[in-house]
Amino acid sequence: MTAKVVRRRSAIVLVVALLLPLLVACGGSGKSSPPGTAVSAEPSPAVAEASPVAILTATPAASAATPGATPEGDWLRFGYDPARSGVNPAETTLTPGNVAGLHQLWRAHLPEVADSSPAFLHALPFPDGSTHDVLYVETRDGRLVALDAAEGTILWQRQPKGPKITNSSPVADAARRVVYAYGLDGALHQYQAATGQEISGNGWPVPITKLTGTEKESSAPNAAFGLLYVTTSGYLGDAPPYQGHVVAIDPASGAAQVFNSLCADKTALLGKDDCDAQRSGIWARAGAVADPVNPSIYVSTGNGPFDPAKHNWGDTVLRLSVDGTKVLDSYTPSDYQTLDERDVDLGSTAPALLPRLPGSKTPLLLVQGGKDGLLRLLNRADMSGQGGPGHVGGELQAIESAGCATFTQPVVWSASDGTVWLIVAGTCALAGYQVVTDQAGATTLELGWKSGDIGTTPVLANGVLYLATSGALLALDPATGKHLWSSAETQPRQTIGSLHWESPIVVDGRVYIADEQGGLSAYGLG
Repeated sequence: MTAKVVRRRSAIVLVVALLLPLLVACGGSGKSSPPGTAVSAEPSPAVAEASPVAILTATPAASAATPGATPEGDWLRFGYDPARSGVNPAETTLTPGNVAGLHQLWRAHLPEVADSSPAFLHALPFPDGSTHDVLYVETRDGRLVALDAAEGTILWQRQPKGPKITNSSPVADAARRVVYAYGLDGALHQYQAATGQEISGNGWPVPITKLTGTEKESSAPNAAFGLLYVTTSGYLGDAPPYQGHVVAIDPASGAAQVFNSLCADKTALLGKDDCDAQRSGIWARAGAVADPVNPSIYVSTGNGPFDPAKHNWGDTVLRLSVDGTKVLDSYTPSDYQTLDERDVDLGSTAPALLPRLPGSKTPLLLVQGGKDGLLRLLNRADMSGQGGPGHVGGELQAIESAGCATFTQPVVWSASDGTVWLIVAGTCALAGYQVVTDQAGATTLELGWKSGDIGTTPVLANGVLYLATSGALLALDPATGKHLWSSAETQPRQTIGSLHWESPIVVDGRVYIADEQGGLSAYGLG
């Protein structure tokens, strides 16, 4: 039998437990590979060579994700939701009480390092009649790899050719039919989720850059408001020419709207001689962040010239219209020239959007970190306090981050007791800030706890915070920072390798994390 045993919702765990011995006796492959065992990187012929008549034919247009549309049990994109909160509210299996029982279920060896986080679709039907939980990772060489999440075996892989590297992640549509991934050819591609067959024509694949030798997609694409959002930056070393830009794509037609953070009056992809200004890359892990409350898109730019009169938006937080055609608001710190001169990008992280805060005079807020080690609290209704884009300063609060510089995406957590937390992984520490509103309605960030853990972008699920560090995956109490579990302390010791941008996801009672040794590891309770 080729059918896989799929991990179900907690409500039917007992049924699965009773049926599992019968399935194994029939030859089913419900068991996981032995912990730490290398698995084959060869695609499954039955899946990779599926007949075209079995390919799903629904158009992606009707399935592009909107805020709050993530199906239960799936992890569609970096940061879980379009706002990149990093919180999976659907997780019920792993709890603070049992997370210490995590152990490595399998470790796969990828064909190249996946310098990003996975996407996950549960119980996905395949043309051959089987059902799989599927992980999708993008490797540095621009390869999209689909793996069986139960065992770590590779189902299929696709690789558009091109120069250089990417640190991007895949994004799946909410209808669970299509997965989108950036290719090193400078385009965004769409693939059938089950078979990997590319869907081309009707505008696809969609060009994202003309300058593949100097410009890349560093961040993870996003899907919101029926559109896809892709951002660009330069490579390590900042060799010109490149400019940060946002491409908003209609999945149905492939039609794209381009917003250039430099030479913003030009609304097409720029060639090497099309803009005098350089840099201002949009390279934060989260890229474009969708605001579900005040519909718009937020991005933060890196070093580059700031001159609104010349349509240049270096070292700036930008609020864009949903279609990416208009700057609705902006925030630029008053020391923007110093940031540019010292290579201290404001946009080393993307905006963290706080939930609506009852009782606050400024109920819609965001927090912007940066290489300079500051956390800036901004009013989403008027970021500069001067009624529109192009002004300097205006933050409600600016405090030194307990974690030093920020290169990760903060977690925004609404706890069960009604408190709101911002959890920031910095270059020198991990810290939790409580969002506090006083009797006068003034809202501020207050440091609640700090630990010496240094890791990549954390995520949170069912009251447990997960942080990946080089050599260990950790579970912590998000209200105190106390360690609940470490992969480095399991017996026998089965942990992860070193990290760059890799960060975990938590879904269906399992934690998945890639590393710099080309590994992809799964941890679970059973």
